[in-house]
Amino acid sequence: MPAATSLAVLVAAGRSARMGAGERKPFLDLGGIAVLARAARALAAAPGVGWIVAVVAEEDQERARTTLRGVAKPTAVLPGGAERVDSVRAGAGWSGAEPELVLVHDGARPLVTVAVIEAVLAGARAHGAALAAVPLADTLKRSRDGRLAEETVAREGLWRAQTPQAFEARRFRECLARAAREGFRPTDDAALWERYVGPVALVPDLPTNLKITTPADLELARALVAAHPEHP
Repeated sequence: MPAATSLAVLVAAGRSARMGAGERKPFLDLGGIAVLARAARALAAAPGVGWIVAVVAEEDQERARTTLRGVAKPTAVLPGGAERVDSVRAGAGWSGAEPELVLVHDGARPLVTVAVIEAVLAGARAHGAALAAVPLADTLKRSRDGRLAEETVAREGLWRAQTPQAFEARRFRECLARAAREGFRPTDDAALWERYVGPVALVPDLPTNLKITTPADLELARALVAAHPEHP
């Protein structure tokens, strides 16, 4: 079993705009457990994860600490930045650990499995970087106005990027620093590695590792939890 030498950065500083009015995504109830806590419990259950840093909106820090109380591995809460890359930079630069790998996971993906977390960490150990992804199965259409489909896009070789994504810590931090200097602001963490280092290993994931973005996503996640109550 690999040593627990990885720092998991749980990114949850978004504004939850597409959820509409009401509760912020990290604190939505999912089978009696907050979304953020479910994601943290899955990370804590992974043998390769040694530390967890949750990066949340500044005003949510105290609530997040309360929500994550009792998580089985050392956990810190930090304020996020203006965009995702800023929040990831804050979490990856946490001074409480000197990890071999940095693993980044969306706080809004509470149904990730321990098997996928460990497979992504193994991929990063072998290749320097790895990401969970799902091969596209649907037919893709391109539309310029959002009303009319104008073109069918070939789906061969296309994958839908998910999280977790893991990276060799020293080089990933260098990528984050370089991106800050150059003003490169990707919405996907692996894009940093692709730009500054090279290809990222793909780890097949499950479609059930969904990201809760809309009320419909939350209802689907609740149905999945009801069907699989054994999930962390």
